Amino acid sequence: MNLAGKNIWVIGASMGIGHALVKELSFYTTNLVISSRKKDLLEKLATEINLPKENVIPFDITNHDEAKEMVHKVLQRMGSIDCIIFTAGVSQRSLVADTQFFVYDKLINLNFLSIVNIALTVLPSMIEKKSGHFVVLSSVAGKFGTPGRSGYSASKQALHGFFESLRAEHTKDNINVTFVCPGFINTDITMRSLTGNGEPYQRIDSELEHGMPVDLCAKKIVKAIVSEKREIYPGGNKEVIGVYLNRFLPRLLQYIIALKGK
Repeated sequence: MNLAGKNIWVIGASMGIGHALVKELSFYTTNLVISSRKKDLLEKLATEINLPKENVIPFDITNHDEAKEMVHKVLQRMGSIDCIIFTAGVSQRSLVADTQFFVYDKLINLNFLSIVNIALTVLPSMIEKKSGHFVVLSSVAGKFGTPGRSGYSASKQALHGFFESLRAEHTKDNINVTFVCPGFINTDITMRSLTGNGEPYQRIDSELEHGMPVDLCAKKIVKAIVSEKREIYPGGNKEVIGVYLNRFLPRLLQYIIALKGK
C-alpha cells in the first residue's frame, strides 16, 4: 500500500502506540484524521505535527451511536477512508476468580464490540470503492491466554475471529486486514489496566519498562501497512517464541504459562 495521498484514520491516537503511530505517519504525505476521547491530548498532538484542527475528531467509541456519526463525519470530510487503524483499548490485571462480571463487560465492549461497530459502519464505503485496509491492534494475548488477562485476551481473540472472517469475505473487494500483535512495548498501558473491581492498576509492569521503544514499534507497524502484512509481532523474542510455541508445541507453552501463574 503506497501511503502517499491516502486517507488514514487513527482511533486511539492520544497516547501509547496510537500516539507514536500518528507521529510516524506524519512523516508521510498522508491525509490523517486522529481520534480518541481525550480532546486536549489530540489537539496537542495535532499542533506537534501541524495537523489541521478539522482533522481532530474526539469521541467515545463505546458510545456506539456517536461512533457511527463520527464515521459519517470523517467520510464526509475526507471523501473516503483508505486505511483505518484501531489502537483504542484497555488491558487487564486481575485473576479470573477476583474479577467482577461488569469488568468483562467493559473489556469486551471497549476492545471488541466498539471496534466492530465502527468497522461495520466503514465497511460499505470500502466495498463500494473496492479497496480498504483495516489495521487492528491486537496483542500476543490475542493468540493465547495468560494469567491476569482473561478478559483482555478474550477481547483480542474475538477481534481475530471477526476480522479474519471479514478478510475472507471481502478479499474479493480488495479489502486487507493487518493484525498487530505486540509483546512488551515501552508504554504506560498497565497504568490504566482494569483490576478485578474495575479500578485502574496504576502501576507499570517491569516487562514494559524494558520493552521495545514505542517509536520503533510504530515504525514496524507502518512498514507492515505498506507491505500489507497479514500479521506482525513487534516486541521481544520471548513473546514471539510464545506465539510459535502455541502453534507447534501448545502443551509446552501451557505448561510454561501455568508455572508462571503459580
